[in-house]
Amino acid sequence: MSRVPLRSLFIASIGNPGKYRNTRHSAGHILLEAIAPLLSTHLPPVYTTWQSPSYMNESGKKLIRELESYKRNDTLSTPLTLVILHDELEKPLGKIVVKRGGPEKASLRGHNGLKDIFRWLEKKQMYPALSVLRVGVGIGRPESRSPEDVSNYVLAAMEGRELEAVKRAATFVVDTLVEEAWGSEKGIPTR
Repeated sequence: MSRVPLRSLFIASIGNPGKYRNTRHSAGHILLEAIAPLLSTHLPPVYTTWQSPSYMNESGKKLIRELESYKRNDTLSTPLTLVILHDELEKPLGKIVVKRGGPEKASLRGHNGLKDIFRWLEKKQMYPALSVLRVGVGIGRPESRSPEDVSNYVLAAMEGRELEAVKRAATFVVDTLVEEAWGSEKGIPTR
């Protein structure tokens, strides 16, 4: 007898397209690419992945459209969790931060991509009924707090050790997703 998952997962990454695709602000996309090879062996058939083709602060509308389509075609009949992979400016490079819910549970910390997604979820009356798991990957922070310096920092390309730090986080993220889908007595892990 095969075990039935407790939840199905819609795993969405947000970031920026085009010339900004490999920047710190697109760490969510880079993380999704790192976990993708591991998902098929750890989570079948309980998930789908989606990478936002939009600029981060315009991700919500397209994400909702894809999420609604997934829900219409989901044959598992299990509760759904929306997993959002994103960059986390205030955390050290490669550190994973997992938060459940929206801004009423834990601050979005000024993250425009998350703000847009929750604005659309609420507009479509999907949230708070929908379970949401926010998985942020740390990208560090410049010493300066000026908006221009922060913008330049998050829009700079990730290379070498930064890419490796994000990729090393993949196993931990997959373990977190397995616990979400199949259940765990431990709850949400931290790293």
